Amino acid sequence: MRLMDCRKIAVIGWLAICAAGVMLAQTNPTDTSPQLPVSYIATAFGQAGPLAGKSFGVTVYVTGWTSDAVVQELAATLKSKGPDGLLKAMYDMKDVGRVAPADSVGSGFRVAQIHPDGKGGYHIVMVTDRPISVPEASYAGRSMQYPFGIVTLNVDKDGKGSGILAPVCKIKFNKKNELEIEHYGQKPFRLANVQLNK
Repeated sequence: MRLMDCRKIAVIGWLAICAAGVMLAQTNPTDTSPQLPVSYIATAFGQAGPLAGKSFGVTVYVTGWTSDAVVQELAATLKSKGPDGLLKAMYDMKDVGRVAPADSVGSGFRVAQIHPDGKGGYHIVMVTDRPISVPEASYAGRSMQYPFGIVTLNVDKDGKGSGILAPVCKIKFNKKNELEIEHYGQKPFRLANVQLNK
């Protein structure tokens, strides 16, 4: 696999907000947030390389929202101890949901936050320490430096929208003290046809 150029992902709001010190008007779930548990279905499309144009179904389950206090602690851990410190902190956290590709049990995620978008809809961000297979761990290649998975959803008041699935990432602060998300391999999957799974 080829290592892609590092790029900033503006949609990764949960850590970027803490890192920049910019808070949204409402960062905690409100009375109008979707009632938990909630799930969304979507179609994931590959955007480059051998996966370009290929697609598969994805279901996102959310069973809990992560508080701003916990997110701020994680951001502080990342800043002081780096990605390894953040990874270790996530090991001790309980899952607050799951991302499951079609015909798969999927993977749990450790952090989930929801932010009103000001238009009646929501921006949802989910982050986890991704599963590492035995062959990958045995090989101990460069992919081991990219231990996080990220999912973002942008949905309207009816639960319809789009998103991004980035399964193999590195989260770090750069020399300018800006948060960056670096992807290993191909571009993130584009999530289309997102809708509330009623």
